[in-house]
Amino acid sequence: MRQLNWYRIGLHVIFWSVYIVLNAILTSIYDKQPLPENLPMAMFSECFSLPPKIAMVYFVFYYIIPLYLDRNKVGTLVALLVAVFFLSAVFYRLLLGLIFFPVFRPDHAFFIMNPLGWVLTFFDLFITLAAATTIKMIRVHYKSIEFEQELIREKLQSELSFLRAQTNPHFLFNTLNNLYVLARKKSDKTPDAIMMLSKIMRFVLYDCRAPRIAVAEEIKVIHDYIELEKLRYNKRLTVEYQEDMDNPHAAIAPLLLLPFVENSFKHGASGTTGDVIISIETSLKNNRLTFSVKNTLDPDAMPNGAGGIGLRNVQRQLDLLYGEHYELKTGREGDYYVAELKLELEG
Repeated sequence: MRQLNWYRIGLHVIFWSVYIVLNAILTSIYDKQPLPENLPMAMFSECFSLPPKIAMVYFVFYYIIPLYLDRNKVGTLVALLVAVFFLSAVFYRLLLGLIFFPVFRPDHAFFIMNPLGWVLTFFDLFITLAAATTIKMIRVHYKSIEFEQELIREKLQSELSFLRAQTNPHFLFNTLNNLYVLARKKSDKTPDAIMMLSKIMRFVLYDCRAPRIAVAEEIKVIHDYIELEKLRYNKRLTVEYQEDMDNPHAAIAPLLLLPFVENSFKHGASGTTGDVIISIETSLKNNRLTFSVKNTLDPDAMPNGAGGIGLRNVQRQLDLLYGEHYELKTGREGDYYVAELKLELEG
């Protein structure tokens, strides 16, 4: 059995209650009757005219319009509307002429077939249906907007999930290459590298499920990743890291900073044969984060050759998550490739 929607029922009761009061006021003004004295009887009279109006409105809303308008049967729709309008008018006139006026207002003459009375009845029914239709169309309009916005949110969330799903294997692939190099060298550092990778993957697979994490958690993983890379490149690699944060617990979307560091190692250290310098600066003041990564480039590298799929992925995530609340600059500056992110964070 379908459960009753009491909120919706309450809205309908409020609509018809307000309608009775407003229509009673208009009737009293039209009849030139004193409002305080005539209003109770006018409202009582409106209650008698309410059954045909309610029957007409809900029959049109829940039977005629859904059944025929959606099927493009306009002719049948118009014919049914005219028939329902006429039957409602007959019901309206009979209730007032046979019950209300003979019982409650015997001093007032009421002629069921009065032409002017029929005109006023049709006009009253039309105003009622028009008012109810207007309110329903407004509700339908806002519901359609909410539905459209929900679809957009679901689409963006699906895209964001896809981007993060891309980031994980992309990161894992690059890190496994590092382990492969250590294993080929039969390095004693391979077990340590596997342990560090395990910690990083635990973060990527489990901690990143939350929509926001503390900046300090992302920075900690960056440190682990740097140590993992140092095992591979030894003395050829110099990493300079500076940090100045007034609120390490500020919230940030996960895996936004790590790809910049990964990109600097991939295109800086792996892309050159000489000494490599990677400089990382993290500044967080008043919830405004500035994250800068610089890495040396091979002199023969293309000017924009250092930006891979990881950075494009992150930029799209930034578009989805932060909109206009971020600035991202990437490009070559002399012998360095620079990526700088400025981001407004939540407290």
